[in-house]
Amino acid sequence: MLIASVAVNSLWAVPEWFGHAQWAATHPEDVIFPIFVTLSGCGLAFAMQRTVRVMPLLRRVIILFLAGLLYNAIVLNSWTLENWRITGVLQLYAAVVIALGVLHVLTRSWVGWAAITAALAAAQTLVLALYASGCPGHLLTHACNPSGPLDMAVFGAHHIYGLGIPGHDPEGLVAVLGALVSASAGATIGHLLSLRTHTGQTTGKGARAAVFPVVTFAAALLIVAELAVIVPEWIWGVDIPMMKRLWTPPFALRIAAATSLALLAGHLLLDRRTVGAPLRTLSFPLLSLGRNSLLVYFGSHVLTSQLNRPLASGSTISTKAEDLITALPGFPNPQVTWTALILLFWISLACVLHRFKIYLRP
Repeated sequence: MLIASVAVNSLWAVPEWFGHAQWAATHPEDVIFPIFVTLSGCGLAFAMQRTVRVMPLLRRVIILFLAGLLYNAIVLNSWTLENWRITGVLQLYAAVVIALGVLHVLTRSWVGWAAITAALAAAQTLVLALYASGCPGHLLTHACNPSGPLDMAVFGAHHIYGLGIPGHDPEGLVAVLGALVSASAGATIGHLLSLRTHTGQTTGKGARAAVFPVVTFAAALLIVAELAVIVPEWIWGVDIPMMKRLWTPPFALRIAAATSLALLAGHLLLDRRTVGAPLRTLSFPLLSLGRNSLLVYFGSHVLTSQLNRPLASGSTISTKAEDLITALPGFPNPQVTWTALILLFWISLACVLHRFKIYLRP
């Protein structure tokens, strides 16, 4: 996920079919952050499986929120407080962290988290379906959806995505509810895996003990995703599409199902006491990236937003990145070269930091 994120951020021009969908569709770039949130839910399940430490949790949320404000200002190059965007990806992540912390006080079992996932998906489906039932043609559109009006009422038009002009906020309050569906699904997977870790089922045949429960839960996520489409259509005549802009339940649940299966593959490969030297060597860069996921994910956004900023040079307009690449002779494809260099930089940095056990945590 991080490699895909860094590579996408390095692109000077993202193809329309690949970049974020304008509305009711899902393009490849749309799935990156939801995968991150699903995996974060899994990580938080491991971190909170025994206890929830209140003060560190509050500190983490405050730091994430303040870092999100700074992140928005840098990436958007907007330092005017009157237009300072309050919502954003780090702020959404902060909301996910505090919600999962509170909910971990209620339950630390995979059964409880499976129920929370289903309840959150049902709640968001109901909100979207009821709102859409009052829209023209019973369709959620830019002009008729709960996100834009809600975020505008809470934060004000000048402090949300696109100054409220797009009519929705992909990191606003409605999207937070969708992100909680993703994170809760991830938390369920985390508790399923940690249960087998604590019962000693991580060696030999025991490593495969997670296959049935994880695959079963992934199948359950897909079934609930289909119900989130079928039930609103049957009761209200409303279509709840699979889309990132409102982080709908069908979108969150299907991405979570695919992520859980990928995570299961990693568990089978690496979560054993006996892992061969070749596999340890090959997995070291990936483990290094994962240990510093916040630094790599958001750091790459900040760095490339600065390097990809247009610069006027005489009669032409280029970017700092393009100027740097053209200064290096012998590279036939500047974009491929730049993406490779950016990936090499972040992977190398993560490996060095992991080697010395230095990790960026809020």
